[in-house]
Order: sequence, then C-alpha cells, then structure tokens
Amino acid sequence: MRRGRLVASAGALLLASTAPAFAMPPFAEAYGMRCNVCHTQVPALNAYGRYVQRTGYASLDYHTLHRSTPFWVGESANYDSQNPAEPHHWDFGNLALHAAGAFDQNFTFHAQQWIVQNGQSGGVDTLWLTYNNIFHRDGHLFIGKMPAPGPSPYSQWFDLASFSTPEITVGEHVYQLDANRWGTKLNYVHGSLDFEAGYFSSGADLSGFGDFTWVNDKTLIWKLAHANPEQPLEFGVLGSRGSWPLAEGGFDQYWTIGGYVQRDPTNGFPGFLGIYQSGYDQVPSPGAGPAGSTAATLELYEPIGRDALIGFRKEWTNDGLGTQTQTGNIDFNYHIARYLHFYAEAAMAQNATPTWRYMLWWTIPLQKVK
Repeated sequence: MRRGRLVASAGALLLASTAPAFAMPPFAEAYGMRCNVCHTQVPALNAYGRYVQRTGYASLDYHTLHRSTPFWVGESANYDSQNPAEPHHWDFGNLALHAAGAFDQNFTFHAQQWIVQNGQSGGVDTLWLTYNNIFHRDGHLFIGKMPAPGPSPYSQWFDLASFSTPEITVGEHVYQLDANRWGTKLNYVHGSLDFEAGYFSSGADLSGFGDFTWVNDKTLIWKLAHANPEQPLEFGVLGSRGSWPLAEGGFDQYWTIGGYVQRDPTNGFPGFLGIYQSGYDQVPSPGAGPAGSTAATLELYEPIGRDALIGFRKEWTNDGLGTQTQTGNIDFNYHIARYLHFYAEAAMAQNATPTWRYMLWWTIPLQKVK
C-alpha cells in the first residue's frame, strides 16, 4: 500500500474515534484518538506506532497536529528497593517538559527537557529536528540528540529495567547502542522497507552538541528491517562500528552484528520480542586481547483487558572475557485514568536478591484542542 493511502486510511480511523485521548498528549488531543491506535501499552508502540516513529511523525497530517499545542508535561514518582541514595523511599523528583509535532509538512521535531531528574537539576534528554522531503518523501533526515537506529523497544517500552543486550560492558567499553546521543541519521521508509543509518557521539547535555572530540565514543549504527505498518510482525538485522577511548590512552575499535524479531500480541497470541547480538572488541582494556561478546533478549508480553499488560523478560550476556550474566524481570502495567499510568516490576539477577520497582507516570498537555 502506498503511503498516501495508508496515511489517509489511518487518519480517517483516528478522526473517527471519539474516545478520550490516552496516547502522546499533543497527538491524542489533535486527533481525538485512543492510545491503542499507536500503542500496545503506553509507551510501547505497535506496528502503526513504530511507523509513525521511524518517519519522524511525517506520516501524520501536520494540519491536524496544529489543532493542539505541541507541549506537554510529564511527572513520575519512582520507587526502587535497591536505590542506594534513598532505599525504600518514593522519589518524586522527576519532572520534564516535552514538545512534539510538525512545523510544516517538511519539518518535524521532538524535545524533552528535564526540569528535575532524580532530585537534581535536569538536562536535555531528547532534541531532534527532521527534514522529510527527501527521496520522494520516503527519506527522513534527523539531526540532534536522539535514539540510534535499533528495535523500537530500545527507546519506547513498558519495562522499567533497561535492556542488557545493547548496554553490555566488555572490559572498559560500555556499549551505548540504545542511548540518546548527539548525531544525525537518515531513515528510508518505503512500504515494508525500513533502512536506517546514523553517526553518533556524545550523550551529554547541550554541551555534547557538536562534541566529536576523541574522548567520546563515536559510532556508526544501522538497521535494515521488514516493517509493514499494517502487519504485527517486524524483523530485521542491525549493526554498529565504533571507536571507544580507553582510560590510559588509545582506542578500542569494535563492531556488532545481530538481528531481532518483534510480533505484536494479536488473535489470542502473546507479543514476542527476540534480539541477538554478537560483538567484537579489539582492545577492550589495556593489556587484554580481543574479545568476542554475545548477548540475547527474549520477552513475552500479553494485554489483560483494555488497560493492563504483563510481560516476562529473560536476558543473557557473555563479554568474551569470562563474565557471563543472566537477568530477568516481570512487569505489570495498568492504565489507571486519563494520562495516569502505573508500572510495577520485579527484577532478578544472578547472586542477588530481587529488586522491586514501581512508577506512577502522569502526563498532560498544556492546552486542549483549538
């Protein structure tokens, strides 16, 4: 199906919905849609939501988006049983200002500025601008601080624990394949084809913009996937090539290659996410020989009614230097009320007691639809 037909049909679906808006507040307010148009469970995206994400929102009608202001506020209360700073206490110090939308049909944007993060003065989490009029509008050029090419769950997921596979540590090298970093990327989206490639450096605050000095990990990251916005199954290959600065001087040259498959829960079958990654570090630490690492993630997740979801994740990492780990987590998410979500997690690791985490997340637009 050509993009024009897809956007038209999706737009008709969204505009026909008169239910309260529960998705990203500006988009929800503008379209009057329910969260399940784009989300399996906020913030995890379904096939259509992933399409909107990889096109940098250009697949949405910018005239409709202008019906609502792009700004919204997010506040979360967090509890972590193993928080070293304040164990067994709720942390209310997480407040962020967001903006997402379109200037016109060619330029779209997303920004997130932490006002307070973990009780401290916050920094820039996300800040990107996209030009969408490339290759007959199938190309989307991003610049700024953004997620790198990779499976959508790396940046939009319902678990409280981050993924071990893209964050594996090998010697001194801490992989950052799912981190928001400053750089640029080009997404080519045509039908079911999704090709993304980008170059990334610092993950710092505004000071990281344009900072491509030797002290930063610099990485070329790419993804090639079959991703039809009208089908629940998505799969692809992904890889990276980078240079990590060592503490005593010199660089660890590294690369990764892997694959992933994701299927949304449909027709009585649970959702599935599988990721495998193989890596090579030339000099993971001074005096160490090359290391070949492997990592894998498996997760099953299933909605419970309209407003709840449960997920089970298992991960394995092997750094190639003799350290092997296994971790797992069970997550439960519940949509309490408009713009209010509850998340609970039990996380487990080898030779450790379970970690209990909870989060209440409140989001609200700063203005109703015009």
